[in-house]
Amino acid sequence: MDYEVRRRGYRSLPDVQRELAGRREGRARLLRVAACQDDGEGLSVREAVALAAVQLGLQPPPA
Repeated sequence: MDYEVRRRGYRSLPDVQRELAGRREGRARLLRVAACQDDGEGLSVREAVALAAVQLGLQPPPA
């Protein structure tokens, strides 16, 4: 199988998905910075990305 067909990751996403991923990453970065300013501990990368997804309406909030 050709490498280009098997390749995964950001660069292989369609434009719409790449835009959403970029928005989610940017929002997560802002959330991590804001969280660190409040209490000094901040959010983990995973927590920030999950929160960004909820705020962008890409995922429902966890139960």
